[in-house]
Amino acid sequence: GGRPPPPPPAGAGGGPRPRPPPGARLRGAPPAVTAAGIFSWDGADPGSALLAEALPPLQGVVADLGAGWGFLSAAVLASAAVARIDLIEAEHAALTCARANLDDARAAFHWADARSPRLAEGGHDAVICNPPFHEARAAEPALGDAFIASAARLLKPSGALWLVANRHLPYARALDARFAQVEELAGDRRYRIVRAARPRRRPPPWSARER
Repeated sequence: GGRPPPPPPAGAGGGPRPRPPPGARLRGAPPAVTAAGIFSWDGADPGSALLAEALPPLQGVVADLGAGWGFLSAAVLASAAVARIDLIEAEHAALTCARANLDDARAAFHWADARSPRLAEGGHDAVICNPPFHEARAAEPALGDAFIASAARLLKPSGALWLVANRHLPYARALDARFAQVEELAGDRRYRIVRAARPRRRPPPWSARER
């Protein structure tokens, strides 16, 4: 869906519970807080883990689009040069878990759709993203395309997007339309790690003609 759903009523069951999923330690922190039903609730997603390993120490203002329970943001906050990270997540339960996992004054939490976050354009030095590609149970690569467009709008002209995606997903056209420089930096048989720089807030005319 588009807009985030309303929060559950106070005292409702099914809230976040501490769990010790393998691989989900937050860099020396206690076991991560997750909740059944959210993305990758039982451990760090392999793609996110690959991206966390590939990230250099970031700096300045960072956005995490589709932040989930905060695994990638925790990796970013390991850099003392990060001034703030905006965690943008549409699933209320996941964002509640992220708040519990990230005890850091530099973390700002936004319950919002990452495709149209209520943040100023052109204000971020970096964006990190492991975009979803399913809506309900159907594969929908357009979701990832929308996350890429959102990242381009948020970034400063000197900023860069760090993205992990399944290799079979057709994101090349969206990346080329929104960024003048795109390079694959790492990956494995299932995933690729992409760094995209020189963002275009609006796609060039040729991108519409090729659809």
